Amino acid sequence: MISSTDVKEVILPYQGREYYEIEVAGLRRALPLLKVSDDTWIAYFDSLGDREFLSKCAEILAEKLQGSEILVTSESKGIPLVHEIASILKHPRYIVARKEVKPFMVNPIVAECKPVTSKAPIKLSIDGRYVQYLNGRNVGIVDDIVSTRETLDALERLVRLAGGRVHKKAAILLEGGVYDDVVYLGVLPIFKQ
Repeated sequence: MISSTDVKEVILPYQGREYYEIEVAGLRRALPLLKVSDDTWIAYFDSLGDREFLSKCAEILAEKLQGSEILVTSESKGIPLVHEIASILKHPRYIVARKEVKPFMVNPIVAECKPVTSKAPIKLSIDGRYVQYLNGRNVGIVDDIVSTRETLDALERLVRLAGGRVHKKAAILLEGGVYDDVVYLGVLPIFKQ
């Protein structure tokens, strides 16, 4: 894991506009700007249901994730993306870390985190029965967007607890900063007044 001092921040002045337009993989999307504090706005990115966008991004990220033997993501927005990437890479399986320990899990592996989109800490968990798919393998960690790194770092802890080796970390977008250890397709600034 890297420290917060390794972040190259991306902050722009807020100028009263309602949308921020991004271009990723040749596709343009207008993202609404949402006020998250007295002086801060974010461009809200929601990829769920945007099959065209996810498919195109998956093609590019799959190339960057070559050498991964299995992929890991967290529920829920990472699932359609990792499904597409796993299909392209011809992986027979991928692992989804759940946002809470489920009653059906056997010896779950747990890593706590507090994503920017959650009001309280969550316990990302993997069913202990999935350790066999991660142990000793090169694992690609995939997320749709990385902002605070909370989810990404928790996924990395889960992989290591299961005996896997983090091969690469990838996301469609980084928000508010650039991390040298994450492969990405675009950057969303944070807007300040």
